[in-house]
Amino acid sequence: MDVSEARKRRSAILKTINLPSASASSNRLLELLKDEDIDLPSLAQAIQSEPGITARIISIANSSFFAAASPVHTVEEAMLKVLGIKTVRSLVMGILLGPRFNTKPCPVFSLQNYWCRAQAVAQSSALMARAMVGVDPNTVYLAGLLHSIGQLLQVHHFPKEMNELLPELTSLGSKERIAMEREVLGIDAWDAGSWVAKRWDLPEETFSTLKYYFDPHYMGDHWQVVRIVGFVVRFYQYQDRDDLSEEGIEEQKKELQQVAKIFEVDSLLLTNLQSSFSDIQQSVSVLAEFLIEHD
Repeated sequence: MDVSEARKRRSAILKTINLPSASASSNRLLELLKDEDIDLPSLAQAIQSEPGITARIISIANSSFFAAASPVHTVEEAMLKVLGIKTVRSLVMGILLGPRFNTKPCPVFSLQNYWCRAQAVAQSSALMARAMVGVDPNTVYLAGLLHSIGQLLQVHHFPKEMNELLPELTSLGSKERIAMEREVLGIDAWDAGSWVAKRWDLPEETFSTLKYYFDPHYMGDHWQVVRIVGFVVRFYQYQDRDDLSEEGIEEQKKELQQVAKIFEVDSLLLTNLQSSFSDIQQSVSVLAEFLIEHD
């Protein structure tokens, strides 16, 4: 299939795909979650308008994992005393978005692992952003949290194909993954993700990240956000591989040097941050369990 024909096929697929529907109140809450300027009481009140989500957040805050000093009774208390506003935002977004996508017909896909990685990338990316000049951690956090939302869309619409495809994708680099996904599905996860970002009217930084984070050399619009999320994603991908070749190790080192250069920071700083990334992944696994509990 030539390039022109492949583009036509992807365009045709995107025109026929619909996002899973949700209630009007859920959509309103999702819009508020994307508003970085909303004050804490207003956000807490909006979340508490959804009883099911409120119960989940309060249950998480009162769990033994967080060991709250005193019982939590409201969403605002959960944000102020235990979880923090950022964690509550991501938890609520995960609770809202997860059920929209039916992943059960694709048994090899783990929704828990998906949210665990999404949380890890979001938190690690925000941590890295705080060490850089002129980069907003909140913007990076949202882009990191949703970086692989396109895969949820793929699993939802092509469960049979993805069930066969996913085991093969784990050992492939980004370029090879894109080629295989386009050949089998007609659309890759990056196309699907950027389409979701447009449909949900997500920030431009998030759109650019979802579309280009696979590219370790990207320097287009919002490159700082895209490169930070991409750097973190590839770190975790390298960590996932038991058979990482010397070439792969060298690529990782080379990207670290490149990122240090374009952000004008010491490479030792990035090395130290990567040590924190591993700790973050372990800590978010419990949050991921809460996200899919009872779904």
